[in-house]
Amino acid sequence: MKTNTRSPLLSARIDWIVLEIFILFVATVVYTVIIWIDESGKTSQTGLETFKITIKEVVPFFQLALIYIVGAFEIGGEIMLRYTHKIQQAIAQGIKQGIEQGIKQGIEQGRIEVYHAWYTEWEKRKQDAAEKGIPFNEPPPPNPNNATMKE
Repeated sequence: MKTNTRSPLLSARIDWIVLEIFILFVATVVYTVIIWIDESGKTSQTGLETFKITIKEVVPFFQLALIYIVGAFEIGGEIMLRYTHKIQQAIAQGIKQGIEQGIKQGIEQGRIEVYHAWYTEWEKRKQDAAEKGIPFNEPPPPNPNNATMKE
């Protein structure tokens, strides 16, 4: 599982910075090519004028793209981190509750099984006494939590 390591740059997760830079680079190159093709089609401009116009167009785009891309990753990443943390807490709480419930059920099942074993032994002693004609006055074992007999 990846750690929640953050870099000092805009508090972005280190894993996301590479992707942010890559997307920003691709978007800037695509926009630059589009502007260059558009400006180079104008015959009254020299190559240097086309370059200057392209740079003047690309710099504001780069600034906006930087804000939007990093902002989208930061907001989206923060939302993902918070929900992941909440999901992990819910899973841990569910596991804890499941263990507690399992222990309670195990204790209850153990009580019932012990009762059934005692009752079976008591029934056997009662039947042996009846077969031998001996009076049997032993009370049945106490039933914990009104456990039902297995048929």
